Amino acid sequence: MHKTTSGRTYFLKTFSVCIIASFLMWIVYQLLMHIKLGSPAECISMAQICVVLLTAPYLAAYTVHTRFLNRGFNTYTTAPSTMGLITLSPISPGQCLLRQLVMSQVPLFSWILLSTVVALRVANISVTEVFQILIILGIYSLSAGAVGMWGSQVFKDALFGTELATLLWCVLIGSAFLLNPFKRYVDDFQPFIPLVLHLNPLIVVCCIFEGFDIFRNPVLYELTPVTSYVYMYPKPWYLVGIWQLVIGGGCFLGTWQMCRSRAYIA
Repeated sequence: MHKTTSGRTYFLKTFSVCIIASFLMWIVYQLLMHIKLGSPAECISMAQICVVLLTAPYLAAYTVHTRFLNRGFNTYTTAPSTMGLITLSPISPGQCLLRQLVMSQVPLFSWILLSTVVALRVANISVTEVFQILIILGIYSLSAGAVGMWGSQVFKDALFGTELATLLWCVLIGSAFLLNPFKRYVDDFQPFIPLVLHLNPLIVVCCIFEGFDIFRNPVLYELTPVTSYVYMYPKPWYLVGIWQLVIGGGCFLGTWQMCRSRAYIA
């Protein structure tokens, strides 16, 4: 009976995530198409990335905060002997955190698969591009989830942790445009251009779809100083994903360390 109820609850959660994520994707896609930022395939991919970056942090922050941290590391509910075992076995909290991170993203993984299949049928996307998109969305889901998980530990609240992750992605995505206010202070932005391109999660779309240059779009051309310099998009295409994994891995290790410290103090 318990397994049936648990399975039904998980199905409803996955269904809800798919519905909400699809609605968000439709809104973002319509906005991108309205401003003519790219082809339908490119706009769909960018919309998928935006939805993943918005959704993944909350799923991880909420799951880890409520199901693991409050039960496994709460000093008021965990027996001293259990806390001692956790302290003596530092790998155990890491394994539990990783498991909770992956499990929290399963509903989003389901949506990623479904939305990509739909995109394959609706837009002109090759099988190779679909494979690359699936890989990068999976990476973004885990890395964004790790950032949300870390934020929930910093603020001890899932919602605030999600907001911190969202702020980080806004800064990384908007970094090319945030350079404008510094024109009066910096004469040459050339050293900063590669950093801006490698850390921007949306840039991977320019790497996957050949010939797509988002900064040469008439809407964005004059909004960033990047176009005034010689620049190249990261190659190979998965290099942007590796940088996101570095960010997510750092946040995961930070969460792990905080959990170990609290277990030791308890």
